[in-house]
Amino acid sequence: MASDKLTRGYANTPRGQIHYAEMGEGAPLILLSESPRTHRQFARLQPLLAKHFRTIAIDTPGYGASDLPPQPVTIPGVTGCIVDFLDAMKIAKANVLGIHTGNKIASCLAADFPGRVDRVVLLGHTHSIIPEWEARNAAIQPIFDNYLPHYARSADGAHLVRDWTVANVNMHSLWYPARLLYGKMVDDTYVEDAESRVIDYVLGWRNTVAMYQAVFDYDLADAYRRIQAPTLVLELLTAQEMHYGEQAARIAALMPQGRSAVIPGSYLAAPQEQPGEIAAIALPFLRGQATR
Repeated sequence: MASDKLTRGYANTPRGQIHYAEMGEGAPLILLSESPRTHRQFARLQPLLAKHFRTIAIDTPGYGASDLPPQPVTIPGVTGCIVDFLDAMKIAKANVLGIHTGNKIASCLAADFPGRVDRVVLLGHTHSIIPEWEARNAAIQPIFDNYLPHYARSADGAHLVRDWTVANVNMHSLWYPARLLYGKMVDDTYVEDAESRVIDYVLGWRNTVAMYQAVFDYDLADAYRRIQAPTLVLELLTAQEMHYGEQAARIAALMPQGRSAVIPGSYLAAPQEQPGEIAAIALPFLRGQATR
């Protein structure tokens, strides 16, 4: 019987400590979050997945309570840290589910270390999974601009004050989400979600520009083509991104064992707001059953 108790711990690796939150029993399922989120992003999804798997939600190196990754930050470098984590946890092979930055790391893991991966779920909104380098980066750029300094370093350190001010502004935008301020009905989960996002941002804001740059530099299309493991591309569709066109089916076609599914009418915070819908599609695939 799977345990429904969440436990936290640290894995000591050659490249630093990695913090994780674990729940459930059975075959291991690694959960990789977006930037600058941590294991907290899976607070509602993880219990659903843990009914069938030993779920391990990792604080990606550079975020949460994990140490920084090797510098300069690259997706292969961070992926190497995840392999170190698997070694430290004595996990020979695992299933992997990643969202946004996490789906880049999951893709790299499956492409570069095929012997360490069983099944893969690449979860993300449309902008996050576009294969073509220039098109994906153009779609991500407006998000990156929220974090990227557009001013020069100064000899007197004034740029540090500007960095800190921008971080404060970004934090307050997370503290006051629209649904909490303007919703006709507000419940405890709205506050919980805002709080967890703020905590994650405060812990990881210094690493976010470097991690986004690593995402920009990564050849995701090449990784897609090299993934041999059974892979589910689960696209989160939003009205704001319909102009990109649906991506999941054509991405899955790049892989010998690729499958695709979509969740229409999704939310930007899908793991928090739609955990049941995600689990209903991901679990049958991860358990080797038919995927709708």
